[in-house]
Amino acid sequence: MSSPDPMFVLYALIVLGLIWSVIWFLVITRTARTEPEAEAMASAGRLRRWLLFPMVAVLIVGFFISLYWLPYTNVRAERLGEPQMTVEVTALQWAWIVKQTNIPAHVPVEFALTTEDVNHDFAIYDPEGRIVAQSQVMPGFTNRLIFQFDQPGEYVVRCLEYCGLGHPGMEVRLNVA
Repeated sequence: MSSPDPMFVLYALIVLGLIWSVIWFLVITRTARTEPEAEAMASAGRLRRWLLFPMVAVLIVGFFISLYWLPYTNVRAERLGEPQMTVEVTALQWAWIVKQTNIPAHVPVEFALTTEDVNHDFAIYDPEGRIVAQSQVMPGFTNRLIFQFDQPGEYVVRCLEYCGLGHPGMEVRLNVA
């Protein structure tokens, strides 16, 4: 199962927002015209309580559906399969030490991320310049990021956590074939 199209999600949220707004507009206009103030307040309160439950249910269902796309290692391993390759990456001010820069396409790859100095953020950009994966890199801890490169090309890794004066030049290139 792949990620939903971002534009579809945007349009769905806009439609849901418009429906929600129309419902509240109708509630406000109907209660303002037809009922005395005290009854209108009671009616609006009942309607708010009635609408709260479906809204909470939608949020809970949405949360559980979104778990499939979470970037956690065990979720990605379950979705993509066990990694076929592990790449050790060490961050330090202001460089990446990557043991392997030639990466196969269409197979799950695990990046074992660590640093010897300060926090960094390992971000992978596709050949078009879009960020496709990222993970925090912290001293004294090995973070694992599993990612599958779907298209060959040159990917760029940049640091997204400001780590000092040399931060803007902290990048390395991965060749995916």
